[in-house]
Formats: sequence, C-alpha cells, structure tokens
Amino acid sequence: MNYSLIKRIDAERERGIQKWGATDRTPEILLNAATEEVGEVAHAINHKEGVNAIQQEVVEAMSILARLYEMVEQEL
Repeated sequence: MNYSLIKRIDAERERGIQKWGATDRTPEILLNAATEEVGEVAHAINHKEGVNAIQQEVVEAMSILARLYEMVEQEL
C-alpha cells in the first residue's frame, strides 16, 4: 500500500474522530457512514469528477472503515 495513502487515511481518520467521535459510538453507525461514503465514491466515478475527487472519496471511505475496524477490535 502506498505510504502517502496511509498518511491520508490516518489524517482523515483523526479528522473524523474530532468531528464525529461523540456520534460514532456503535459499529452500526460507522457501517452506515462507510456505506454512504462508498456511495460517494460511486458518484464521483460515475459522474467523472476526476482523479482528485475520486481519491478523496476513497480516502474518506477507508478512514471510516479503519475506525470501524478499530472499534470492533476494541470490543472483542
């Protein structure tokens, strides 16, 4: 995996925690958020919004999935 991608995912993950940490308290909520973000990836691709927009949407989706992964890991 590309190191710059990992850095972008981590930065977006931290931003998401700061913005939504009080709201995103269950795996179900994060799963809903991740699903919505994947829809935004599809929208960016289908509407040919360009490489930067598509990459940003992918990073946002992956950052939410990373938070979900960590949440589930902590609960087990």
